[in-house]
Amino acid sequence: MTDDPEVPLSGSWEINVPFILERTANKTDLEAPLFDVNYGLRELQFGMEFPVEVVSKDHGRTAAGAGDLLLGVKWRFVHTERSQLQLGFYPQLLVPTGNHERDLGEGQPAFVLPFLAQKSWDKWTLYGNVGYWWQTAAETRNYVYAGAVLEREINERLTLGAELFGNFPKEQGGGSDVGFNVGGAWKVREHLNLLFSGGRDIVGGTNATVYIGLQLLTE
Repeated sequence: MTDDPEVPLSGSWEINVPFILERTANKTDLEAPLFDVNYGLRELQFGMEFPVEVVSKDHGRTAAGAGDLLLGVKWRFVHTERSQLQLGFYPQLLVPTGNHERDLGEGQPAFVLPFLAQKSWDKWTLYGNVGYWWQTAAETRNYVYAGAVLEREINERLTLGAELFGNFPKEQGGGSDVGFNVGGAWKVREHLNLLFSGGRDIVGGTNATVYIGLQLLTE
């Protein structure tokens, strides 16, 4: 849920292909998979996310198809090797390419502007973001969100971490949410990682999420 200010090396690709299962009180939403493609150029990252969604309502219909497209440009404007500090912005535009009438998207465009920060020391990394979503779909409202992740490198192949995140109400008449995730990354081989996490809300909704996917890095 929380992004970091790191960007791919200039001229390199970072391609993530996860399967994400989200369970709410009366609905199951599966991104099967999500295509998350990023390209690095100096201190910039050009990103695109495009999901294939399967939405199943309890005692109701199941819909499958393309979801909404998310486009963004991340700018890492601070990167100091000595202090291991990174800062960045990551504005993104949500393009309503999904069929909202079938519950496959928001139906209207939206825009998000997060501020990103990261600090590393020894085998530890702490990163977080604070952002603002502008939403135009009916019954939605603009909201502020935040998240933080603490990771530790266990060995050369395994990194584990814990995340805490939350947001103000996303919908008219809704409430704020706070949730957590635990997970990590396993280096399968050079330039190929297995990513995994799971968690749930602890304040507000009853959402539970499971994430598992592959990450391909090129040079």
